[in-house]
Amino acid sequence: MPTEIHPSSYVCDCGYRCEFSIGTVSEVRAASFKRKQALIADDGQHEVIFDQGVMVTIRCPRENTQKGKRIK
Repeated sequence: MPTEIHPSSYVCDCGYRCEFSIGTVSEVRAASFKRKQALIADDGQHEVIFDQGVMVTIRCPRENTQKGKRIK
């Protein structure tokens, strides 16, 4: 389960730490009450997903693997 480190950092199950500005996270949280929102991390591969004002999951590139190889 991904972990939220207040106020604007998130740690993926793989150990990658996503960091954003507090203002950006606040805007995305507010917008997520209308529909799901995502913040893309600096690595361009991890996405922090928000719904109803809270972080619900992190999409990780390592989750898209099969038999040790990445799926494209």
